Amino acid sequence: MENRILIPLDGTESAEEILCYVTSITPKPDTSITLLCILAAPGGDCSPHAQPIHDDLVAGGWSVSHETRMGDPVEEIIKFAMLQPASMIMMSTHGRTGIERIREGSVTEQVIRQSPCPVFVLHSTRAEPADRRCENLFRRILVPLDGTEASAAIMGCVERLAKSHDSEVIIFHDEMVGPEDNDRRTAIKTSLQDLSVELANSGLKVTLDMSTYKRPIREILNKIDEMDIDLVSMATHSRGGDRRAMEESVTAEVIRHANCPLLVWSDDPQCPIP
Repeated sequence: MENRILIPLDGTESAEEILCYVTSITPKPDTSITLLCILAAPGGDCSPHAQPIHDDLVAGGWSVSHETRMGDPVEEIIKFAMLQPASMIMMSTHGRTGIERIREGSVTEQVIRQSPCPVFVLHSTRAEPADRRCENLFRRILVPLDGTEASAAIMGCVERLAKSHDSEVIIFHDEMVGPEDNDRRTAIKTSLQDLSVELANSGLKVTLDMSTYKRPIREILNKIDEMDIDLVSMATHSRGGDRRAMEESVTAEVIRHANCPLLVWSDDPQCPIP
């Protein structure tokens, strides 16, 4: 199965932001990469920014194409992702013109809501690991789960990614149910323990971290820093089209403030990992 990576560009990305991760996340022989330039009006041109990325990928032996579309960025990205169909969208955010304006309806937010495949979100202001490495980029993957099937929908993609990169998976849950919900609390604990055992039996390194602070956003961000997390993987909304508003979700706040990339999804992903 070919892995199709879609990289939308708006003319502000640098090659260094994208190349470090795109060339690490998926095997070269089974992957095709499409650079998609979205123009808001006739006469625009993001080729000067896309060409260095294209040339570097070609020089590295990657299968890469360059497409240009004109129109609404969200509509064009989603349409192209569905037509390919894309296995993953990789997006770079741009401070206050991107993810910092998530409450105002940024392109990144809307793509995450509507994407037919996982979305890898890379902050342009902190695009590289702190030690500036471009190898072993996914040593530790943090997976926040709330005990629902919706939040666990990302696990298939996490498992494939972790096996491909020999990653440690940290499953994190911050208890949010009240003391009167003992049955639900027990069910969540049992479910997460079973999931941890299942992943460990598949050969993965797994840690289960269950907290009772009842402040999931802060605790997730703390874990990222304390445990030197390389990637946060989260599901954004439930199956069957019942989609929560991003601005009301824990996911939105983590995307906004996390000091590492995120892999965000909402359903059974066709993740670009063999």
